[in-house]
Amino acid sequence: MLHRGIKFVHAAVLVTSAMMAFLFVRGLDEQLVLGNSAQVWVFASDDSVSGAQVARDIAAFSDEHEVSVAREVPDARNPDGLRHLYLASGGAQSDAASWPHDGYPGFSRHLDTRVHPIADIGQRDPRGFYYVFGSPEAADALVAEFTGLGLRASVQHPLSAGELALAFSGDDLFWTFWVVALAAATTTGASVLLSAKAYGVLRLQGRSVRDLLVRDLGQLAGFWSIAACAVAAGTPALLGVYNGLTWPGLFASVAVTLAGLLVLLVLATHAAALVLVSKVGIPRALKGELPARAALVATYLVRVPALLLALAIAMDVALAGQNVMARQDTQGTYAQAGDAVTIRLNGSLVGEEKEVVTQVGRWLRRADAAGEIIVAGRRDLQDVSSDAPLPPGELLVVNETFLARQPVLDPAGRRYTAPPRDKRNPDARTVRLIVPDSLARHTADIRAGVPDVFGRLAPDVRRNLAVESLRAKDGQRLFGYSPGNLSPNMAHRPDDDRSLVRDPVLVVVPNGSEFLSDDTYTSFASQEGIVFPDPDDALKATAADGNELRTYVTSVRPVGQNAALKLRDAVNDFRLQLFNLVAAVAVLLITGVGVCMIHSRRRAQTIFARHISGWRFTANHRSLLTAEGVLAVFLACWVPLQVWRQNQELAEFTARGIPAPFPAVRTTGTDFAAISALVAVEVCAVLIALGVFHRRIVKEGAADS
Repeated sequence: MLHRGIKFVHAAVLVTSAMMAFLFVRGLDEQLVLGNSAQVWVFASDDSVSGAQVARDIAAFSDEHEVSVAREVPDARNPDGLRHLYLASGGAQSDAASWPHDGYPGFSRHLDTRVHPIADIGQRDPRGFYYVFGSPEAADALVAEFTGLGLRASVQHPLSAGELALAFSGDDLFWTFWVVALAAATTTGASVLLSAKAYGVLRLQGRSVRDLLVRDLGQLAGFWSIAACAVAAGTPALLGVYNGLTWPGLFASVAVTLAGLLVLLVLATHAAALVLVSKVGIPRALKGELPARAALVATYLVRVPALLLALAIAMDVALAGQNVMARQDTQGTYAQAGDAVTIRLNGSLVGEEKEVVTQVGRWLRRADAAGEIIVAGRRDLQDVSSDAPLPPGELLVVNETFLARQPVLDPAGRRYTAPPRDKRNPDARTVRLIVPDSLARHTADIRAGVPDVFGRLAPDVRRNLAVESLRAKDGQRLFGYSPGNLSPNMAHRPDDDRSLVRDPVLVVVPNGSEFLSDDTYTSFASQEGIVFPDPDDALKATAADGNELRTYVTSVRPVGQNAALKLRDAVNDFRLQLFNLVAAVAVLLITGVGVCMIHSRRRAQTIFARHISGWRFTANHRSLLTAEGVLAVFLACWVPLQVWRQNQELAEFTARGIPAPFPAVRTTGTDFAAISALVAVEVCAVLIALGVFHRRIVKEGAADS
């Protein structure tokens, strides 16, 4: 009979392949429009034709080439939850031709897609993303059409096999795939080794390794057919409930590819394990003996990488858990922000960065002077001064509206407010530098670097810049209106939630001040550092036809919704990492049991003889316990050693005056807890398994005597 572990592996491979395919296709649907044969990015224009003219030419192109072409546009108010497709459906044979009537068949429930006729796009700037549905060759013809209209475009095929493979390799699911592959291969090898006695009997009957493999595959075929049919029937039913069974072809192709790769790996492992078992002579095989040396080497070749992989995943789980809790703690703060929004800039305006800065920067300055925006730009405190070393921290460039909404207290507990205007000199404006008491000794160095915080300033503005130094009470946490992970701050991990900034240094500029250049306003806006408390102030300025801002600002993004989406992504990442950890720990348990089994079968007579001679358990299994002890010490010291090594490299960069290429690494209590738990699991699994095998040997030896 085929070992039940092998059957379990094949069933698990089918189920996990379907799960990974679901997550991957759902992510694809949230990133691009499915069903396309090509994606065309229009990134430059000579402004010789209007947006309406481009729409008419696309409709004519669609009819002529019998393909469908769609322009993707994010929703102005809800860009993360809603997108619009302006479609020219000239290809009746394409699936997209039915979308104007039936709607877009979205795979993900996190994103809604609304389809409109291409004529409804109006005078919108033509730069952006277009999708071709139909013949892939039509994409090149569409690029030529755009070129004739004075537009520059490029084409790619994101749903081709090569692009899908590249996208999967850059996804977090890629590591899930390898963890599942390692677990499947380990379980298969262990199942074959556990059946060594049965294979010995078959070899006594004259069966070769090839015959054994064919026999196993024959017994597996019936079970595999049942498991495959069950998964093939259950998966469409679940997808039907989730999304109405949309895009079954794409989902099936991804799932079958993943399952095929895993099944091939499992079969290769199965064959290799059979070859390993056949190396033992038949008389010894009938006693259940294994090729001890080769089996131990093979097991440790899997066990050591599995230990490191499990350790890395455990660290990721700890970080992901902290990230989830931090984001949950800030949800109430975001709720207090109400309907406040940030703006999203158009990323398809290649070569027009200067125009974007000029138009957007001037508009934001006017809005700032009118009190319509909150400025909350972020800078790394250590980047403020190149002459003096500063401690890790964060600097916020804020306006007076920020102070009016966020309580910033001086050491006496009094709140800072906007200073009164100087009646004798109403144009006089002063920048206030508010430094926490804990950083008071660095005030002079920070103050010297304040002009550089604003970027390029006009010489007269820089010359007349007056900075007033003030103190802030220690222990304050200020709301930054965004998670802060768009800021180029090397002192933090990209996924850290820094919505609440503890003891920041504040640089307070008057509303609409000339100290903030157009470039600085635009830079802060691209990093979610410009907030409109009333979204209508932003929408009214960008909604009118013919308004150039409509070209540069594609949508507004509610800060509360952004935080909720970040929390959702953090929870999903935590669940995925937790699944990876469970699979990696399973590999550790399997390899631990395998090591104990091989050791016990190899030295069964010696173990029994030593036991009846009064040897202690630890002395009887000294060699195995020593090897596992070395592994446990290696596992416990690996992370602290890597942290020390990276910080040594960081110290070398700092000593040379070179900016740090990566943030300082710190080992927290949570990290040590994760390491300790993993070491405990690894050691306890070996001790328990070894104890079970030891008792079995003693019991069988006593019965024989």
